[in-house]
Amino acid sequence: MTPALPEDDGADVRRMSYELTPSEHDDDHHHAHEIGEQWERRIEARKRRSRLLALAAVCTMSIGSHFAMHLLGPLKSRLHREMNTTNSQFSLLIAASNLNSTWTPLVAGLLVARFGTAGSSVATTGCILLGQLILFFGVTTGHLVTMADGLFIFGLGLTPLAVVQETLLSRLSPGGHRHLGLSLALGLVSGKASSFVSSLVSLPLADRYGDAVPFGLTVLLCAGGFVANGARLLLGWGKEVGEAEVSEKRKVGWGGVGRLGDVFWLYILMNILSGAIWSPFIHLSANLVQTRYDISETLASRFAAILLCGAIVLYPITGLITDRLDPSHPRTTIRLFILSSILTLLAYTYLLLPPSITYSPWPGMTLFTLGNGMSTLLMVILVPRMLPPELVPLGLGLHKSLESASASVSQTLAGVYLDHARGAHGEFQAGQGLLTGFWVVNCLQLACAGMLWVVEKRKRAQVTIAAQYEELPRLSIDRIDEEQEVQRDLDLGLDDNLDLDEDNEPELPSEAKVEKVSSGLAITDREKRRSKTCFGSAIAWVGISWVLFMGTAWSKL
Repeated sequence: MTPALPEDDGADVRRMSYELTPSEHDDDHHHAHEIGEQWERRIEARKRRSRLLALAAVCTMSIGSHFAMHLLGPLKSRLHREMNTTNSQFSLLIAASNLNSTWTPLVAGLLVARFGTAGSSVATTGCILLGQLILFFGVTTGHLVTMADGLFIFGLGLTPLAVVQETLLSRLSPGGHRHLGLSLALGLVSGKASSFVSSLVSLPLADRYGDAVPFGLTVLLCAGGFVANGARLLLGWGKEVGEAEVSEKRKVGWGGVGRLGDVFWLYILMNILSGAIWSPFIHLSANLVQTRYDISETLASRFAAILLCGAIVLYPITGLITDRLDPSHPRTTIRLFILSSILTLLAYTYLLLPPSITYSPWPGMTLFTLGNGMSTLLMVILVPRMLPPELVPLGLGLHKSLESASASVSQTLAGVYLDHARGAHGEFQAGQGLLTGFWVVNCLQLACAGMLWVVEKRKRAQVTIAAQYEELPRLSIDRIDEEQEVQRDLDLGLDDNLDLDEDNEPELPSEAKVEKVSSGLAITDREKRRSKTCFGSAIAWVGISWVLFMGTAWSKL
């Protein structure tokens, strides 16, 4: 009897490992698929967390600057009393921080487009922090020149920071255009809330703890924004889902101006008209309602404070509406802007009525709050929905620069007019005339918004038709030969063996797709030449604002 061979346990194990049943193969494949899905979920969760941290850091960047913007107003009387400042000196302090906003947004838009938001964000937040540190030192030493120097440096970074912030928010928006409005709203409402809080707490803090405390708090808030932005850059928050996606597209210089079309420049004209009736009225509203309705200064300031709180509520609502309704193009945004223009026009109409009929400015101020509270956000949302991503910084820069220049011109002319009219006709008639001027400009703004609606609709149709015609030449001779071969196969009865690939249809290149949705771009050479002319006129308007301000300051101060 032949002895049994010893069993090779190793061979059996190897044979069992390779001779798996089909069900065991399926189990291994299913297990590997589950592991892959878990990794994908972890990666997506990490990206979402990175995006949220980046959005939080971007929102924090402007809290300190907005707090500082509305800090001096409530302290005007106290500075007169404690530091013996005159009205002219106080006006120069305000002008030191505002005048740079007429040109810095334009340069900021070009620099952000050229060098990216990383370096620009560090420069702007650092400039704001440095300016506030110098201002704080000037307040503690009681030196007005040092305070003016700090505010001037602060103003250099103020509006460029807004351009950087809005550019980052548009890029970090979850879902692209679908959530753009809400992302911009949440980012900008943090600054608006900071401005409102500043107007409420600055005077109580100064009365209780001294003049330096509100300015010291501002320094801390600006430092917090600088640190938050630094953490975003060092830790790479939002890089893989935000800036990295458009890093190659954002390299644009002055040549990008020629790509801006008639629709965009009509939008800029609407900005100019808006700047003339928004900011000047907000700054003069307390005095206007005080003289027209014969109320106390305290009550008038409370009515004026209403104008600062509307955006806190309306920004998120407006962002949600624009995201839900047609987020890929600006049609809904333009409709809402027309509504806001109507509301501000009704506000001016109400305030122009005799006080003996209306009794209180409350309805008029509320109407203006509702209109202005959403219109400023709508202006920002329109830019990325009219222009491709690489031109958004330039578009935002032009928007802010020309709106600020218009506000400066309107504010200067309003002051000159009030000084003249009060001496000739009295304070009541002076306010009546100024409100009439605002009412007329508001009518022009409404007409411009309606024209933008019509022109944008026509331009979008033209671009769509042009894109369809561009597709025809791509049907080459090879494509025609393929169609003839298919027809011969059908004639031979071989259609059962055919597997036509529907994906072989020619597609428009990515650039044409961008052009198709970017109604703010120029199409023809004539339109591009008009764009350069409009840009030159815009630069001239900024120059006029400086000449008017400097000339008025030379003669009045």
